[in-house]
Amino acid sequence: MHERRYLGIDAGGSTTVCMVGDGTATLGRGAAAGANPTLVGIDGFRAAIVAATTAALRDLQPAPIAVAWLGVAGSERPGMRDELQAVAAEALGAEDVEISHDARVLLAAADLDHGIGLVAGTGSSAFGRTEDGRELSLGGWGYLLGDEGSGYDIAVRALRAMTAAVDGRGPGTQLVELLAERLDVADPRELLDRRDLGSSVAEVASLAKSVLEIADTDRVAASIVDSAADQLVTLVGTCAGRLFGPRVSVPVVLAGGLLGTGTSLHRRLLERLEVDPMTYRPITPTREPAAGALALARAGPREPPINHPNVFETPATQR
Repeated sequence: MHERRYLGIDAGGSTTVCMVGDGTATLGRGAAAGANPTLVGIDGFRAAIVAATTAALRDLQPAPIAVAWLGVAGSERPGMRDELQAVAAEALGAEDVEISHDARVLLAAADLDHGIGLVAGTGSSAFGRTEDGRELSLGGWGYLLGDEGSGYDIAVRALRAMTAAVDGRGPGTQLVELLAERLDVADPRELLDRRDLGSSVAEVASLAKSVLEIADTDRVAASIVDSAADQLVTLVGTCAGRLFGPRVSVPVVLAGGLLGTGTSLHRRLLERLEVDPMTYRPITPTREPAAGALALARAGPREPPINHPNVFETPATQR
């Protein structure tokens, strides 16, 4: 009889990663397309977590799955967590399934049980957890209603700066040539005939990395990235102020495709956190978020969080 297995899944906006392990060791890893239900729907969520899990288990002998922990972008909406939990339980066949905010697994990846997790990838969001178990999630409204400082937000701002430069309504910028090349057009005006432009949120968001690459040499790109950093600091500061109050040091775990060590957005964000009146301790985890989810799965089913009042949950509806 094989030892029971544990699954840790990071279900992001552009990529889904599953790590499988036994009680002590990591045994496999698999990746698939994004699983954010806000972007791909419930069917897309199911397909992505199944594909990533299948890849992670490919070379392993069958064994029962004790716990699957999924950090899911977009899971904090009313009723969404229960629906995702039911879908994941049916799709994965695990004895127990836990769904959390995707930034919750960031804290675990950094070996933290409390602090703030900040995600800036396709979308953006912050999650805070105190030592006594209170939790608060902010941002994550999606590309139409929010996600300020995200890849999608940066890309749209850059595309608009490009069109303004072409018209002469805005300053000249390297973004004209750079984005035209990325979008495979000789003239930006050809984009008017691109019916597929904007059909994939993740594809649009992927343009943000090009903006970050020239932010140190192009004033327009720099302004866009500066604004994104300001928005992310506001997200962290609001979460810290509402959840922690005055505190000597709040650890802030930084993750997502735009916050890799050394990117122009990462550097600008660190500069702002260092001068903020609140004292922060920025951390870039050495383990990927799925590893944090795996650690949480091994730890077993969690106690229900003490939900902090926010736009989604009021004192009357707290568990």
